Amino acid sequence: LAVQFFAPSIVYKHNDNFDNYHSKNKNDHNDETNVTMAKKYGTKFIAQVGSIQEAQEAMRHDVDAIICQGSEAGGHGLRRNLGNSTMALTSQVSRLIKSNCKTTASAVIPVLAAGGIVAGKHLVSALCLCDGVVLGTRFWASNESIGNPALQQSLLKNHSCDDVIRTTIFDRIENELKSSCKWPQPYDSVGALRNRTTREWEGKSEVEWRDAMDGSDLLERYKSSAEKSDGDVVCVLAGEGVGEIDSIEGAYDIVMKIEEEALEIIDRLK
Repeated sequence: LAVQFFAPSIVYKHNDNFDNYHSKNKNDHNDETNVTMAKKYGTKFIAQVGSIQEAQEAMRHDVDAIICQGSEAGGHGLRRNLGNSTMALTSQVSRLIKSNCKTTASAVIPVLAAGGIVAGKHLVSALCLCDGVVLGTRFWASNESIGNPALQQSLLKNHSCDDVIRTTIFDRIENELKSSCKWPQPYDSVGALRNRTTREWEGKSEVEWRDAMDGSDLLERYKSSAEKSDGDVVCVLAGEGVGEIDSIEGAYDIVMKIEEEALEIIDRLK
């Protein structure tokens, strides 16, 4: 309905359920997929993937672009054991698309890299493999971000990639607190800053989790900490590039600095 009535230029589809590509739109009485429906209304369809298998599925449905999200990324994505690093995934998806174009004469699908990218040097590295990049954590640390300002400041502490974890801990807790829109497996995993919650619950058994959900005040304590914006308890989304973020800036300035650094590097390499 959003595509039909608002006609956005682009629809971004996270890799939360690629089976939706096969299903009918419940509001239509035909066999349109989400992709063909979007294109019917003049909307570009971008799919985010975390594995080669997901990329192949996106290619099969002729999406307009593919974002390769590595495990280094902040926010939701495939569980660590199912995902891949940004550069390895991006390189192999790009190669797969080029090979597919040679054998089927299909159009080249643009590939964008995401995960751990916050600076011009990262952009240059990615351009060796694909067509561009997607910034997440870097724009989370921007003036235009609509995220919680108190948690946003947590990104500027003396962090490094060692301080980022891809974990299911926060989704296990937050899914219990939600009545709807719960993150499903295997995408109930976020890149976030390590804190007291991850230190306490990393490696806990299923029995310990069940006991905590049923017989402790874990959920109430977490809910209370969320109301207080306590970043040492609640989830602060961040990718592994957070260690190179030193300030909250405007989005325009961020983009221009990245572009300037990238061009300087490219010029130096000539």
